[in-house]
Amino acid sequence: MAEPIEKEISVPSPGKAAIPVLLTSPPKGVKHSGFALLLGPGAGGDEKTALLTAVANEVARQGHFCARYRAKVPNLGFRVSVCTRVMEHLFHPIKGIHPQKGCFLGGHSMGTRVAGTVAAQLAGGTAESESVPVKKTPATKGKKAAAPAKKAAASSTTTSNGSDFPTDFVPGLVLYSYPLHTADNTKALRDQILLDIPSTTATLFVSGLKDNMCQPSIFAKVYKEMKSTPREVVQVTDADHGLGFGSSKPGQAKKEALAEAISEWTVAFMDEAIAQKSGEENGSGKKKAATGEMIKKKAELKKEADEWTVAISTIA
Repeated sequence: MAEPIEKEISVPSPGKAAIPVLLTSPPKGVKHSGFALLLGPGAGGDEKTALLTAVANEVARQGHFCARYRAKVPNLGFRVSVCTRVMEHLFHPIKGIHPQKGCFLGGHSMGTRVAGTVAAQLAGGTAESESVPVKKTPATKGKKAAAPAKKAAASSTTTSNGSDFPTDFVPGLVLYSYPLHTADNTKALRDQILLDIPSTTATLFVSGLKDNMCQPSIFAKVYKEMKSTPREVVQVTDADHGLGFGSSKPGQAKKEALAEAISEWTVAFMDEAIAQKSGEENGSGKKKAATGEMIKKKAELKKEADEWTVAISTIA
């Protein structure tokens, strides 16, 4: 099979510097699905991070566009605007240069907070206050107050930066190492973004059981309270916040094997969500049974014949 096509592009952002983006397109001869994936980096990473690169290549091989944006400023509000602008420029169903039926959002660490925030905004829900700055307009003495703006049509919504999308444009989220809290403070939770993810948005989590920014017992409570359906979490034994296993040679080999597995999980998750969405639009779709809406899995790296493999088991 031919390899995906990767291209560096600059997405214009009115009044601001252009946004560097890596766009990975399906190989020639591979039918496009009509759906894309947009990935954001962690606070200290960029669009060339090994995990995001591996995911982008596999996603594109299976017929989906994948874009990775650069955002060096570790400010949630700024990154939300970057993510939204890139999605609008590339994948908007009418205005995008590669118009899509829908766009999955995700990324690593801080990129996951951005993805969840944008998903809530597009669905007309709430979002973490720090990400949506609101400008208060002072009353003007002697002038008639402006009439309230008309509500947007039920089928679309307008984001804080003026971009308009169908409310169901984000069918799912892929969240790698969601930073539920800081490494030294487990009480200041960043859970509201997860709780604001719409019930109609499918969510896949991948998290290391040694992630010092997402203690499993704390995450379990938040995960149970979420509205998102279906939702699935894969917790990886011995993996840290970077979804790695240390700097040793065996640790690097395990990390590469895990990145390959995460890429496959991401594609399977996207394909299932797309099939579900397409079925519902055709009037033939069936909702998942209640028992299948919240799935927990455990992954463990094992060495077989000098190669690391990933074994998965479902947690009751």
